[in-house]
Amino acid sequence: MKKKKIITSALIICILTMSIGYASFASNLEIKGVTKIDGEWEIKITNIKATEVCDSCDAGTPTYDDTKANFNAKLTKPGDSITYEITIKNTGTIDAKLDEIELDNDKLGSPAFIYTTEDPSDTLNVNDSTTYKITITYDPNITTIPDIKDKDFTSTIKYIQK
Repeated sequence: MKKKKIITSALIICILTMSIGYASFASNLEIKGVTKIDGEWEIKITNIKATEVCDSCDAGTPTYDDTKANFNAKLTKPGDSITYEITIKNTGTIDAKLDEIELDNDKLGSPAFIYTTEDPSDTLNVNDSTTYKITITYDPNITTIPDIKDKDFTSTIKYIQK
């Protein structure tokens, strides 16, 4: 029995010595890091120009900023039309895809105007450009001059992350 106590005591001392030795050689490691988002989202209008203007029409001076293009088309007679070409560019660092295009024609404006569009590209990768065309036509089938002679048109193009 005495031999068992000596062995048990020796094992306990050995385990305590190993624990103390392990603790003295143990190290805490601290790991730190910084994460930064470096991507930039920037889809913008870079140009607008009238590309097809009938002889009796006035395309005005189209204007634009990063997110809006404006034009003021003046048509004289049925069948007249003007086409505006709007250039859209991805100047950011994230590829984009076309999500939706909303067209809003002024319901109270003249019914004599017909708007047609040619949609931009479905994808707009970094540094790529695409064009969006809008053609305004004085309805060639109209038989009388309308009482209301103007109409507002708004188109919203929405791109999302690809």
